[in-house]
Amino acid sequence: MSHRFPADPGDLVRFNPFEAGHHFDYTRCILTGLPIDPQKDLRPVFPSTWFERTGLHPQHRLQLVNGGSLDYRDLRLPVHPTCWEGGLDEVARKCAELFASGIDTLGWTRTERIYQWMCWLFLGVLYAEMNTLNNQDIAHPAWKESSFLNRYRMIHLSLQGAVFPIQYLGYDPGSVFILPLESGTQGFDFKSSSNTQSLSLRVGESLILASLGDNGAHMAFFEDEFLTYRDQTLSALQGDEIFARMCYRNHLLNPVFEYGIGYADEEDPTTYIRMQIPPELAGEEAFGPWSDLEYVTVLDQYLRPHGVQPLKTFQESGELMTFLGPANGS
Repeated sequence: MSHRFPADPGDLVRFNPFEAGHHFDYTRCILTGLPIDPQKDLRPVFPSTWFERTGLHPQHRLQLVNGGSLDYRDLRLPVHPTCWEGGLDEVARKCAELFASGIDTLGWTRTERIYQWMCWLFLGVLYAEMNTLNNQDIAHPAWKESSFLNRYRMIHLSLQGAVFPIQYLGYDPGSVFILPLESGTQGFDFKSSSNTQSLSLRVGESLILASLGDNGAHMAFFEDEFLTYRDQTLSALQGDEIFARMCYRNHLLNPVFEYGIGYADEEDPTTYIRMQIPPELAGEEAFGPWSDLEYVTVLDQYLRPHGVQPLKTFQESGELMTFLGPANGS
């Protein structure tokens, strides 16, 4: 059965769930704000076939910002049927199946689809976190800052691009790196940082890292570094160290960007997005100054599950622990 939008698609792209007044209560489509049927239109963020295929079991639970946790099977997003049939199915289900088959198969889909899939995963987690705190006075500090909400909106706009024509003028909306891990690496691991808009997804010997909404900054400034990683045989621990660096760099990223959005209309169905840096901020560095003292706390968070203690080592010796080569510095 095919569906049609009950409104002008150009108007639907204007929907922004991060504006005041929207409730993350699973009753309206994440892309358009249109009402949905919660009995039929809540789509799994991770496809059901993954749970056996990737070794994802009920004990793998997503940790939420309020201290609670959620079974990955319960991680869902409300999607209008027309959006699902019009492109989101290809992103949410097909990209996941390709990745589970090995990173080489990702060449069978378009690059923008992979980025949209990362946005889908990120918003799936963010939606669950915002729903948890929907009716509470407490809120994640980042959700009160305009720079964070603006970046969330740009990530959301990228996901809308799975259904509606969207063109970026002269820049990339984010950075994605796909890396092979050493032979014999098994299992599933997923990390999502709403503070730094960073994702890490590992299935067996395949690792994908995404810096969402950074306007291609990671690709522009650190592409050579990531190219060296592709030539190495990385362990899961090394992959987590690379992710720690990505998260900290995103924490340092200066929010100096402004966006101009030309929305679709009757004459042109495409939405155009232009990014610029205001002239008065043109001399600003892209990233704030690096601090080993700050970075080691991020590194410790992601490496402690591997049985190492970077923070303790740094406090005792002043040396910053690393499992990557010296050419891959900050």
